[in-house]
Amino acid sequence: MLNRGLFLDADHNLQIKEMPMPEPKAGEVLIKVVANGICGSDIHFYKDGRLGNHLVTTPYVPGHESSGIIAEVGKNCKHIREGDRVVLEPGVSCGSCKLCKEGRYNMCADMHFLSAPPINGTFCDYVTLPEHLVFPIPDALSLEHAALAEPAAVAIHAVTLAQVPLGATGIIVGAGPIGLMTLQAFKAAGGGKAICVDFMDNNLRIAQTLGADLICKPGDKALADAGDVVFECAGSTKATESLFEIAKRGGTVVQVGWPEDISVPLDIASFIEKELRYAGSFRYANAYDAAVTWLADGRIKADGMITHTFSFEEAVKAFEWTTNNPEVTVKTLVVNQ
Repeated sequence: MLNRGLFLDADHNLQIKEMPMPEPKAGEVLIKVVANGICGSDIHFYKDGRLGNHLVTTPYVPGHESSGIIAEVGKNCKHIREGDRVVLEPGVSCGSCKLCKEGRYNMCADMHFLSAPPINGTFCDYVTLPEHLVFPIPDALSLEHAALAEPAAVAIHAVTLAQVPLGATGIIVGAGPIGLMTLQAFKAAGGGKAICVDFMDNNLRIAQTLGADLICKPGDKALADAGDVVFECAGSTKATESLFEIAKRGGTVVQVGWPEDISVPLDIASFIEKELRYAGSFRYANAYDAAVTWLADGRIKADGMITHTFSFEEAVKAFEWTTNNPEVTVKTLVVNQ
C-alpha cells in the first residue's frame, strides 16, 4: 500500500511525497484517511511558519481535521473493527499526569498532537492512533461531513467552559469555521439570542443561515455591553482588545482564537468593574462524542460550511486557494481518492 504525505517545509513550500507506511502497535489502529479539513492553524503554519510557540523548522505533514476507515486493528483493541467509519481525535496525551486524570487531558504537558510541528498530521493516506482516540460515526453521517468533528469539538469545548445560562445572549466575534461552529454549539447548549460579528459579508450571510439572530460588523454600537457570553473566534488582536467592552456586567468572555500578537492590551478597568469571567479555551477535552452526535442529528450543520472541495492530488492548490480567497472560503475539504 502506498502512503502519500503532504509535506510543509520552513520555506512555506508544500509537496506531496511518499512516506513510510505506519504499523499499528498493541492498542492502536491503522486508519485510511478519507477527508481532511484545512484548519486556520494549517494556514498559519503555511503562511507564517509558526502559530504561538510552534515553529516549522523541518518538513512535516500538517492536518488534524480528519475522518477515515479502519484498515487494520492492532492487538488488544476491544471496540473498533476493521471497516469501521471513524473520526480521529488528534491529541495523544500521557494519560497519567494530574490533568489527564482529572479529564483535562488537553492541558497535558506531554501532549503529542498530530500536525503540531514537527509531529506529522493527517494530510496523508494512512495514520495510526490509539483505539480510544477514534470514534465510530453513524451511517447517516458522511465521511466528508464527519471530518468537521474536530472544529465542532473546539466549539463544544468553548461553550462548555462558558457555562451558558439558558436563554443567554451570546456574541460570537469572528464568523469563520470556528465561529460558525460556536454559534451552532451555543444554540444547541441552550443559548438564546446569538450575535455574529465579522468583516466578511459572505461569512455573515452563512451565519444567518446557521441561526444567527443578528449580524454586525466590528465596532457596531449595538455590540456595547450586549453579551452575557462573548466568544473570541477571530484570532484577532483588535477583536481581543474589544471583548471586555462588549460583554455585559457579570458576563463571561471565552478566548478561543489565537491573536496575531502574543501580548494584547486589555481594558482591565472594565474587566474589574464589570466583574467578568475570562476563560481561555484550548482545543478540547471529552467533546468528540457530542461533536459526532450533533453533526449527525443536525444540531451542528456541516453542509452549510464546506465551501470548497479538492482531491488529495490538488492539496497544494487547496492550500493556495484557502490562503488567497478568505472572502469566499469558509471550510476547504481535501478528499483522498
